[in-house]
Amino acid sequence: MDAQERLRHLIDEHESRLRDGVPPDRQAALLALLRAIDRPRASEDPETTLDIIIGRHEGRLGSNLALWLCLAGGAGGRPDDRWTGDSLAAWAGQLLVECGRVAVAERVLWHVETGFMRIVGDEDGSSSAWIASGRAPASWRERVDFDWWSRWIADRPELMDHQMGYPDDSVMGGCSTRTYRDVAAFLHTRANAASETGEAPITETEAALVASIVETLSLPPEQVGLAISAMTFDEANAAYHAAVPGIAPAPLVRIAPGRLAISAYGLTAEPLLFVMRELRRRDAQAYHNTAWMREAVFRRDLYTLFSDKRFVTSATRMQLRRERGGLRTDVDAAVYDRKTGTLGVFELKSQDPFARSAAELTRQRDNVLHANHQIAGILDWLNRNGADELLNRMDRETAKRFRVRKVLPFVLGRYLVHFPDGPAPDKRAAWATWPQVLRTTGGRPFGGKDANPLATLSTRLRSETPLAMPSSALTTHELALGGARLTIYPSFGAYKESRSG
Repeated sequence: MDAQERLRHLIDEHESRLRDGVPPDRQAALLALLRAIDRPRASEDPETTLDIIIGRHEGRLGSNLALWLCLAGGAGGRPDDRWTGDSLAAWAGQLLVECGRVAVAERVLWHVETGFMRIVGDEDGSSSAWIASGRAPASWRERVDFDWWSRWIADRPELMDHQMGYPDDSVMGGCSTRTYRDVAAFLHTRANAASETGEAPITETEAALVASIVETLSLPPEQVGLAISAMTFDEANAAYHAAVPGIAPAPLVRIAPGRLAISAYGLTAEPLLFVMRELRRRDAQAYHNTAWMREAVFRRDLYTLFSDKRFVTSATRMQLRRERGGLRTDVDAAVYDRKTGTLGVFELKSQDPFARSAAELTRQRDNVLHANHQIAGILDWLNRNGADELLNRMDRETAKRFRVRKVLPFVLGRYLVHFPDGPAPDKRAAWATWPQVLRTTGGRPFGGKDANPLATLSTRLRSETPLAMPSSALTTHELALGGARLTIYPSFGAYKESRSG
C-alpha cells in the first residue's frame, strides 16, 4: 500500500467511525448539526490568510460531508436520554471539526494527483506531504474569486445569477433560471430573518413551504415544487454533494419524509451553485446540452461595463473565415471605443466551477487554453483583412465614420482561466476571470470621460500575478485522523529539515 492508498484508507476508516457515532434520533441529530453549521463564527481576513492546503477559504469545509454521514448513520430511532440538547450540540460541533479535517485530507489527495504536492508514508503509519510546485493550484484562485463574488452580492440575493450563468428564461429540470433565483432569494430572506431572531434552523413541511412561496411570489405550485426539490439535500443525493469539499453547502435538508429544514448558511453561500450541481447529477446529458446558453449571458454581463454611448458592441459572436472560405475561428464579443479608436476582442470561456476530479480540471484547462489558437486565428484574420473590416461587421454606420487605431485581445473565464501547467497563455492577450474584471472596475460601467477604458482594463489585468506562491504565508500543518497523523509542509526542504531534527 503506497502513501496515497494509505491516506485514502485512513480517510475511509475515519468516516466510518464518525458515521457509527451518529445519535439514533436522526431528525434531532440533523437539526443539531444544522444549528452548528448555521452558527455565526469569527473568521480571519480572507484577503491575508492563505491556508497551505486549500488556499483562502471562508466556508465550512465539511458541512455537506457531516450531513451525509448523519443521514447515513442515523438510525431514525426514538429520542435517547443519553442525548440531551447539550450533548447533541457538543457532538454536532465536534463532527463538523472532524469532517473539516477529512475535507482537508481529501484536498491533499487531490493535490497529490495534480502534482502540486508529494506524499510519503512514515514508519509509524502516519503520512507526510509537501508542496512540490512553485505555482499555486488553479483551485486556490477559483476559491478566492468565488468567495469574493459571493461577498459582493451577499446583501443582494437578486444578483445570485453568477452562480448559474444562464438566461432568465432558460429551462432546466422543468424550471426557469428566474424561478430558481426567485425561490432562492425568498428562502435567503427568510433564513436571514430567522438567524437574526435566533430561530434557525426553520423547519416546515414541504407542502407548507411550497404554499408559502406560491402565495408570495405568485408562481405555479408545480414549478415551486421542482425548485424546492433541486435545492434539497437528502439521502438520494447526499454522497454526490459531499464528494467535493467546501462548495455549495445544502440550502435545504430533508430531516424526515415530507419535512424540510432551511439552512441559513446554505442559502447565503452558493444556493444556485448547489442547484446547478444537482441538475447535473440528475441528467448530465441534458445539462451539458444547455451549456451553449452561457455565452450569451457572459457577453451581456461584459457589455454592462461598456453601456456608454461612446462604445459599440457586437450583437453576437462573429465567425472569421480563412482565405479559401473555411471557418478559422470566431470572436465571442467585441467592443469598439469611438473616442480612442480602440477595439477590444474577447474570447469568453464559461465552464462549471469547482471540478469534481483532477481529470475534469484537466479538461477545463485544455478547453480554456484552446483560446491560444483562437487568439492566433483572430489576429491572423485581422492582419489579412484589417480591423476596420471587423468594425464594419459590428456596425456599418460606425465603420463609415471611424477607424480602428489599436486592437486589444482578451481571454475571460467566467470562473477559471489561470492554470499552473499546460501551454503558456498567449501573451498578446490579457487573461482574467470575470471576478477579476469586476474587482478591477468595481463593477461600475466605464463613462464618457474615462481616458481609455479598454487599455486601462488590459493593463490592470496583465499586472496581476494570480498564481504567485506567497511562501512566507505558508506554515507546516498537522492533521489528526483518528489515531493517525498527516503533516503537510510548505516545501520539500521543510520536510527534510523536520527529518533531520
